[in-house]
Formats: sequence, structure tokens, C-alpha cells
Amino acid sequence: MHGSPFSVQPWNILRYADQMTQTAGIKRKLKTILAADAVNVSGRMARNEVETVQALRRSRTIFEHSIRLRGGRIANTAGDGLIAEFPSVVEAVAAAVSIQRALCAGKDLLPFRIGLHLGDVIVEGDDLLGDGVNLAARLQEAAPEGGIFVSRQVVDQAKGRLEAEFRPVGPSLPKNFTEEVAIYAVLAEGIAAPSDLAAVAPRRAVPTAYDDAREKFSRTKLRAGLAGIPLIFIDLVNGGGPSWPAVGVAAIGFSVFMKWRKLPPK
Repeated sequence: MHGSPFSVQPWNILRYADQMTQTAGIKRKLKTILAADAVNVSGRMARNEVETVQALRRSRTIFEHSIRLRGGRIANTAGDGLIAEFPSVVEAVAAAVSIQRALCAGKDLLPFRIGLHLGDVIVEGDDLLGDGVNLAARLQEAAPEGGIFVSRQVVDQAKGRLEAEFRPVGPSLPKNFTEEVAIYAVLAEGIAAPSDLAAVAPRRAVPTAYDDAREKFSRTKLRAGLAGIPLIFIDLVNGGGPSWPAVGVAAIGFSVFMKWRKLPPK
């Protein structure tokens, strides 16, 4: 059946699969993204442009040295910020920590915020694009001056491998994202920590015991209703007054009533 539509050569299958997973001209890779931005550069420029530019150059030298030392690469630069990529999560966090320590300890340098995320990115020449880069930038925006914020993906890979603590400060809903993201602050010697965790980013209210109990009770009522409807229908069809299905409905109702009585006070 050489001409059959069901006869597909193996190389055609591979070519079709490749077309399904690749878009012409688009390359993707999994990388740890470091996003950094200087704090209040415009205000500093207004006071002294020359000193601010010189401080920015000195600060960038620290970034370039630390990123290169840890096997990373600066992919994008714009104004007073930059985007870098690392093949290793641990090396990316180590680079961020060393950068912030150097900036904090040095003189005539600019303070920076840093965000890190491990994710899938689009490669466009030497530039990196996509949600992975955008999320790293949002983490940077939320970080305190001199601090580092990372995503859960970074924590999963780097926790226990560095002399640093990862403290949860989320979840948060970053700008232009549809799903919440778990955010962590990197705590290490010489790294600024958020002074007020509640002000870091918008977060969900923590569910109370009452909320959890009410949610479970709502599910119980739904199951009870689904179980009781067939029994009521059978009882109506049989006629002649209440019969055994009515006993089942009464038992279900009593069970729901007892669960309601056990709900914790609000």
C-alpha cells in the first residue's frame, strides 16, 4: 500500500514533528536570567550627570567581571540596566550575591536591584526575549535596593548549595502576568533584605482554619445534593408516601447538619 495515506515514512514523521516544535527563525533555550537595574539614576543625574555616569561605568565593570567569572554572558543592555544569562542556576545566584556585596562595600558606585529566574527564553541574535526575561525583570523591580529576588524555580535548584537563605515573600501577581508567582528574597551577608515583607508586592490573604472548613463544607453540601436528588426522584416515582429512599435522604441531611455544627467559629 505504497500510495495509502496511512503509509508515512519515518523521516517524514520526524520532519513533521520538527515543524510542530520549531517556528522558522525562533530558537529557545532554558537559561537562568539575571535582570538588574540601577536605583534612582534620574535623580542622581539631576544632581550631577558626570559623577553619575562615572559611577555607572564603575558599577558595570563589577557586573561584567562577576558575570564572566561565573560563566555568564551579558545579553541585553538598556540605559542603566542589563540582562544576563547563565547556564547554571547556582552560578547565577553566586554572581548576584558577589555583585551586590561589591556594590555595597565599594565607594562611588550605584545601588542596584537584581532579579533571577530560571525559564525558557527566545534567542534573537545575541538578545534574549520572552516571559522568562520579563519575569526576571519583574522580580528585579520588586526587590529592595541592594537586594536580590528570585523565583521558585531558582530556589529549587540552588537551595542548600550556597551560603545563602531563601525567604519566601510571595506569592505575587507581577504586572502583565496572569498567574501568581512565588517570590523569594536571597538573604546573605552584605545583601539587603526587604524591611517590610508585606509591602514587597500584592499577595493573597492566608486562608484561615474557618475558610478551609467552609470550603470543605461547601464540597460536602454539593456531594450530598448530588446523592440526594436520585433518591428523591425514586421516592416520587414509587408514590404511596415516603419509602426507603426518604430514609436515605434524611440520613444525608442529618450528616450535613452535623458537619455544619462542627464548623469552627469565624
